[in-house]
Amino acid sequence: MSTQQKIENLISNAPENKLDIILAFVQFVLLDNSEINNSLLSEPSLAKDWLLKEEDNAWQHL
Repeated sequence: MSTQQKIENLISNAPENKLDIILAFVQFVLLDNSEINNSLLSEPSLAKDWLLKEEDNAWQHL
């Protein structure tokens, strides 16, 4: 089995909640170093917390 086939197999069996992290990692690996904006790498993981109702409630008084 080729490396690409192994990667495709792992991704196809990955749980839905891990796909954003996998996508961010693959994009990071494939980018030229001059194109990397490190602040964007954590965005998919942080977005899950940012979109919570509890997060909105915590910040509404600021």
